[in-house]
Amino acid sequence: LDLEQLIREEDMVISITQTGYIKRVAASTYRQQKRGGVGVMGMDTKDDDWIEHLLVASTHDYVLFFTSVGKVYRLKVHELPEGNRQGRGRAVVNLLPLREGEHVRTVIATRDFSEGMYLMQATKGGIVKKTLFKEYDTPRKSDGIIAINIREGDELIGVRLTSGEDDVLLTSRRGQTVRFDENEARAMGRATGGVIGMKLRKGDEVIAIDVADDTADLLVITENGYGKRTRVAEYPRKGRGTMGVLTIRLVEARGAIVGALVVGPRQEILVITESGTVQRTVVDGISQMGRATQGVIVQRLREGDRISAVAMVDASVEIDGPEGESLPLETLDGDGAATTAAVIPDAGGDIAEDDAAEVDGDAVDEEDDA
Repeated sequence: LDLEQLIREEDMVISITQTGYIKRVAASTYRQQKRGGVGVMGMDTKDDDWIEHLLVASTHDYVLFFTSVGKVYRLKVHELPEGNRQGRGRAVVNLLPLREGEHVRTVIATRDFSEGMYLMQATKGGIVKKTLFKEYDTPRKSDGIIAINIREGDELIGVRLTSGEDDVLLTSRRGQTVRFDENEARAMGRATGGVIGMKLRKGDEVIAIDVADDTADLLVITENGYGKRTRVAEYPRKGRGTMGVLTIRLVEARGAIVGALVVGPRQEILVITESGTVQRTVVDGISQMGRATQGVIVQRLREGDRISAVAMVDASVEIDGPEGESLPLETLDGDGAATTAAVIPDAGGDIAEDDAAEVDGDAVDEEDDA
């Protein structure tokens, strides 16, 4: 008798926090909830935590965990710890044999490894690797399996499913984005190291990988709270292994890029600072501008604070406040885009102020080709 046949099939909301806690909650728990809250779903706010990965999958699906050292682990959804909306869940290290310094970078749910043709992986050193998705349909070993051979000093920063006919976007910390046809990277086996995806200047590194969608925007956020959206269609193909083109004009006062996401209308993001402030913002409230501009203020920071991370929010799932209560969106900016801010207890300071005032930016369309 297959014991899995005894497990009822239902959709689950799976969340993994920045500090490494995982849980699954029945999706039906959220269907009667209002849209738009603030904070982090079920997190223990005293630990300055937030959701880093959020997905919906069936109890009979697999979940693949790709880590910074280039390994992939897999579990069935029903093997994940079941929790409630207020609980933090269980530490990932109790489920997966992660070694010290190894972190989950991307989580992908799959039923039969047919959701995409390939997996495209990227490292902070600018290496990319394309592998047939079916290659990862291998029973989980005690120590996981190799997803990509990582060179010393490098690490995996992200993984995306591709169709075989997509364009790939890589964005660097110092403001460059390269777009190339995925077919410029030939498919390789799992235990290989990949090829050069982006040429980097000394001191630069890749921070994000995404699949290009000309109907969407590339949103970038800098460590000092500035950001903007630029139409993906404005990024020309420059070919694999080049520096690409300018995606934001950086000056010292703005800081380096900490997050880059391909976003659509009405999607929401969480902007998290080093001091623990979490601001939830609808991307429509962030100005759409050309590539070679400086952006607008997305979050006004207290002195000495910086943005540490940016994460996408599933706006259909309600998010709880410090005591488990639902907190409404508090403000609307001039464009009707909802924005709210919350301060994690013990972080110090007041509620972060939203400011959509545009910063003077040079509109010169300047490219940096390699």
